[in-house]
This record gives sequence, structure tokens and C-alpha cells, in this order.
Amino acid sequence: MSAESKPEAMPPESRADERAASSAAVVPHPRTIRAARARSAMWLIGGLGLLLAIVLLVRAGIPGVRHLLEIAGWRLLWLVPIHIVPLALDATGWRRLLRGVRAPGRIYLTCAAVVREAVSGLLPVARVGGEVVGARLLMRRGVPGAVAGASVIVELTLTMGAQLVFAGMGLVLLLTYPATGATSRIVALGLIVGVVAVTAFFLVQHRWGMFALMERALRVVVGRDVLRVIGDPARLDEAIHAMYREHRALIACTAWQLAGLCAGAIELWITLHLLGQPSSLRASLVVESLAMAVQSAMFFVPAGLGTQEGSFVLIGMAVGLSPEVALALSLARRVRQLLL
Repeated sequence: MSAESKPEAMPPESRADERAASSAAVVPHPRTIRAARARSAMWLIGGLGLLLAIVLLVRAGIPGVRHLLEIAGWRLLWLVPIHIVPLALDATGWRRLLRGVRAPGRIYLTCAAVVREAVSGLLPVARVGGEVVGARLLMRRGVPGAVAGASVIVELTLTMGAQLVFAGMGLVLLLTYPATGATSRIVALGLIVGVVAVTAFFLVQHRWGMFALMERALRVVVGRDVLRVIGDPARLDEAIHAMYREHRALIACTAWQLAGLCAGAIELWITLHLLGQPSSLRASLVVESLAMAVQSAMFFVPAGLGTQEGSFVLIGMAVGLSPEVALALSLARRVRQLLL
């Protein structure tokens, strides 16, 4: 072999640099590590919530809960079309925010609301995942990315405010029941925290912009940067501010949201009748409003595991529902959530 064909020896310094570069290439990015830890924490929280739900079922008596579900039987399937009503009301309010653009029809927005609720409620992506999916579904129908993103963010803010009003109604009605001191104090404290959280959420949108905040939250939760599809952050913040200037649309959207929440209370009242445990609309509104407030505060728990069951038992006992009935009510809702 000639001298020209011999491989050239690599200097020791170059080999050391190559080994260092190879080692650096396999070191995961800190952002990836944080995302993995966040997802692991959410699965851990979900597991603990599931364990809590199982403990509550065992303590209440599984045979009694099963008996109540057997009373309802296949009639529980009616809860699927019944739940479309509050979702349709929410979608109508959502549509009012899309003034100035060619908004999709109510049927499409209702279907989008179903998908949003499924993603937020059944996947370990916290609430932000459903909002991103909602924006993507609007964009599929030609709504500009900034307007689509702004609509779901503003609607989320209004929903949080409507839920606080709804929970306040429930607290007032709860005080009409005897011996609810401890429960009412816990609920009142939770409402104060909720007011602070909604106010902070609103101020963040106005002072610091919402795009970067949601992008970081989504990246931590699902480890992807899909919010980039919305476009320029400045345009998103501009669209948000423009929507907040449409006062009539904001009031109309909030009113439709409250109507949807009240329809949810009627759905719970119907569920109790299907379980053979007829109750008053007052009790149903108390349970629905305050249990929803608890689950909204614990939004980071995947599928609300444990939090839904625990809130139904705690608040249900305050209005005269036994733990067996409260847990059967929660499981009936789980059936509807999974089917829909």
C-alpha cells in the first residue's frame, strides 16, 4: 500500500473532541427532562386519584353502588345525548366570540366542544390540551390562527368566571341546608382562591400576553411545541385584546356558559332519577356547581380521578345523599364521559 493511500492518523486532540461531541449528543435537553418529569408526575397523581376512588368505593360498599347502577341499567345511555345540550349551549357562547370572521356552524362547534372536553377530561394533558385542540379545529374551518387561539383563551377565562358565579349560587343554596358548617367553609375558601386565580389569569393576558405562557405550559405537559401553528404571538395577543373590547359578545358568551352549567345540573338531576334516587333540583345544583368547582381547581389530575368521586361524596352528604348514591352518581357520569 502506498503512503498516499494510508489513512491519516487523527491527532489525540481531535479524537478527544469527537468523544466529547458524541457524549454531548446523547445528553437529553433540560426541557425534555422537565417534560418527562411533568408527565411522570401527572401519571403518579392520576394513580393516587384512582387509589382514592377505589378506597371510597370499598368503604361505601361496592354491592350497594352496583345495585344502584343496575337499577338504571341501559337507561344510563340517555346521558350521552342529554349531555350534548350543555355542550351545545357552550358552543353557542363560543360562536359569539368569533364576530368579524366566518365562524363555523353550531353543529361543528358542538362537535368541537365534545372533542375539547374529551381531551381535557380523559387525557393527561391538563386543561390546556383541550384548548389547543379547539383552536386547531377552528383553523380547519378557515378561522385565522390568531383569532382561533384568542377565542379559546377568552372563552376559557369567561368559563372560569361563569363557574365561580355558578359555584357562588351553589354555596348560597348549600347554606340553606342544616349542619353544613365545615363543608361551606371549605367551599367559601375555595371560591376566594378561585377569584384570585381568575383575576391573575385575566391580568396575565392583558399585561404579559398569553401565547408564551400557554406555549410553555403545553411544552411541559405534552412535550411538543404545537402552539406554533397559531402563528405570530403578537397577533394572538392583539386578537385577545380585540375580543375583550367586544363587551356585548363577552356578556352573551358568559350568559350561554351559565345556561350550559345550569343544564349540567339538570343532567345530574335526571341521573339521580335514573338511579332510583329522585332528588330536588336545588340539591342537584349544589352538587353540580360545587363538585365542578373542586374538579376545576384540581384540573391537573388526569380525568379527575378521585377528585370527582371525593367531591361528590363530600358535597352529596351535605345535601342528604348517601356515599353509595354519590359514588353511583359519579360512576354513571364516568360511563357518559367514556362513551361520549
